[in-house]
Amino acid sequence: MGDQRQLRSKQAFIVAEWHRLGGKAIGRKELRAIQRTLREEFGDDTIESPARIARVLAVQGAELRHPEVIEFDAKWRAEKIEKETAKFRGLERFLDAKPVRIHEAESLIKKLKQARQISERDEDQVNVRRLRDIAINARQAAELRANDSTLNQTQRDEQAEVAQWLAVWLQSPSLFDDWLDLRRRSPDFRKKFAMEKSS
Repeated sequence: MGDQRQLRSKQAFIVAEWHRLGGKAIGRKELRAIQRTLREEFGDDTIESPARIARVLAVQGAELRHPEVIEFDAKWRAEKIEKETAKFRGLERFLDAKPVRIHEAESLIKKLKQARQISERDEDQVNVRRLRDIAINARQAAELRANDSTLNQTQRDEQAEVAQWLAVWLQSPSLFDDWLDLRRRSPDFRKKFAMEKSS
């Protein structure tokens, strides 16, 4: 019910804003102005696409400058995709053919954690699932490398460790930092990766 009320409120706001702009034909300039006032009124998370705003106004009898509307909407969507993709920048390193080292894994898991926190704050379940998929694929890749006879024992141990870290992060992301701190203090970790600290 609340979502429907907000939708109607936004639609009424769009129409009122169009009238405030003089009820002119709708193109890039008008759509940009309406988006700006929508953002100020409702916040970044609820911004409407140019095409959606144009549809609302077309129902009210607004004349649409179609080429401008289509071009502006395509550009807006491309920028939105670029912004979404930027959230995952750097995480592709997890899926490289080259094994991820221990110090890299810690940095990459921090990026995973930050991206997950932002996605959860924004209630973006699609990105939360994407991040989980990245972590699952990275863990599987590390497990495969841990059994790769072309790698030396130290490299295989590192890959097994990275796989374990990712498994813990997947099970309990909020507890990962505390777990990692304890893991790094363990005699087993210190024995296996004593040289890693100095590299």
